[in-house]
Amino acid sequence: MSFSTVLKHLRRKNDMTQEDLADALGLTPQAVSRWETDAAFPDSSVIKKLAYLFDVTTDYLLEVDPARMQDNIRELIKAANKAEPEKAAEMLRAALVDYPRNKTIMAALSRCLYYRIYSYMDDHSDRKAKKILEEALTLTEFLYENGHEDIYTLLGMYRDAGQTERGKELLKKLPGYDNVRQEMVIQLADGEEKIRLMQENAYTLLTKLNWQVYMLSLEDETFSREQRIAMLEQMYEANRALMPDDRECFRNWQPTHIPWQLAKHYSLLGNADTAIHWLEVMRRSCTLENDRFRLKSPAFAGLELTRNGSWGTDWMLDVMGDDYFDNIRNDPRFAELYDELKNET
Repeated sequence: MSFSTVLKHLRRKNDMTQEDLADALGLTPQAVSRWETDAAFPDSSVIKKLAYLFDVTTDYLLEVDPARMQDNIRELIKAANKAEPEKAAEMLRAALVDYPRNKTIMAALSRCLYYRIYSYMDDHSDRKAKKILEEALTLTEFLYENGHEDIYTLLGMYRDAGQTERGKELLKKLPGYDNVRQEMVIQLADGEEKIRLMQENAYTLLTKLNWQVYMLSLEDETFSREQRIAMLEQMYEANRALMPDDRECFRNWQPTHIPWQLAKHYSLLGNADTAIHWLEVMRRSCTLENDRFRLKSPAFAGLELTRNGSWGTDWMLDVMGDDYFDNIRNDPRFAELYDELKNET
């Protein structure tokens, strides 16, 4: 095969247009077109770049030994790591001219620019600092898109470059891992927005803990009734430590289950006083709607929360009809509470 045939074959095999190949080499598409039509022949420096770019043997292009090139690149990076940062960046940029789009060299240059130069500059708002960060960011984006860089480095650069919206758009593409994604969003924020996001995240995690403890309390084959009661009461007290004194709710319907389960357990134990106490707590939680409140801890200062909706009295009447309340059904206080709820519906 002629050089033009080999070049065309390799370009198409790698899903590249003439424009893509020209861009990778820093040349014009017209030059590539002339090679593929045998109207011109590249010089030896370009032949070597092509051989490396397509990862071919010397049977295809002239005197290129891939193993030797890798050794050369390793030695180059080792020398760059020992050089002064500015000199190292020059060495690595020059290497990319000889080995276009080499991901090892690109990663080394990105790290040099971002960690060895930008991170140690006194004024990150300086024009030169911004230019260095922009170059590092361009390299890192390419590496990330090709699976050669982690997302944390890229997000850190977006944050430093003031391009947090691009970071947020990137996070939307991540599958699952909501908690991890939220932590990354927080890292991209600053000032009042960061405080608000941290508060909301802490509140969300607290709510999830509340629910998980409730779910654990249902595992009757693993925990005794006394252990389950202790779990629920401890979680409820933790909730109350944060709640305003006149609020029994924690978030939406989740904590309503805690007094419900406690009323159930104490009823089954025949402890009418405590069972009815938890039914009263449950009633207050059930009937609160669109309740706005603030948590007690200073960690949540300024964060106003809204409890939207409630289970309502119909649900509680249904619950009180279950047979595990049979032990206290004849207690006058139980009947009085039941009648009051019926009158509210």
